[in-house]
Amino acid sequence: MTTIKKYRHEYKFLINRSEYLRLRNRFIQFMNKDPHGDSNSRYHVRSLYFDDIHNSGYYEKLNGVGKRKKYRIRIYNHSNSVIKLERKGKEGQYTQKESELISEDLCNNLLTGNIDSLMNYNSALLSDVYIQMKTLLLKPSVLVDYVRETYIYPIENVRITFDMELRSGLYAYDLWDANAPLLNVMDPKFMIMEVKFNRFLPTVFSNILTELNSERMSISKYLLCRKFTERSF
Repeated sequence: MTTIKKYRHEYKFLINRSEYLRLRNRFIQFMNKDPHGDSNSRYHVRSLYFDDIHNSGYYEKLNGVGKRKKYRIRIYNHSNSVIKLERKGKEGQYTQKESELISEDLCNNLLTGNIDSLMNYNSALLSDVYIQMKTLLLKPSVLVDYVRETYIYPIENVRITFDMELRSGLYAYDLWDANAPLLNVMDPKFMIMEVKFNRFLPTVFSNILTELNSERMSISKYLLCRKFTERSF
């Protein structure tokens, strides 16, 4: 297995539907659709986030700690064809993501607490997950479910994503259940737009973003879902 490590800038905005329609109409004029998406460049994303016995991931994000990390397993379109184990970190203005493709068997072992299977792989990321599970009792904490619409631009590897229909559920940790009892976490009239790029944001995007009524903000789908499930107790 090979760990992929990426450092990127990431801007986030909370936008309403009218802003989404206006922005999308601008972006589709010069950006490409995601080849993994449907005819509308959309696909379903489901992530199961993990946290330790101290809820470090939750409280570090809540308190805005400058250097932090989260662990998750992610699947697409309710399919087992691509299963990613990821560690996403934040260091100042940069985000960092390390990703491993894992098998369904290994995924299910992690979900059931059979962590010894991690010892069978030569991977720094899997070794770290093993240590976190063994020493800090890292375990599933929240399911984050949404639909993503993505557009890409080759210069600086710009990705614009519109994340909508954000849902989660109390004690709902089943990655594979397409009919899991999930509820809306935020008003469906709103969605999260993310702008991701490498070293600098091309001027064409900066000009469009200056027209936004919404300001850049530190909004987290993970935190929104964790807060939602905490309120549900």
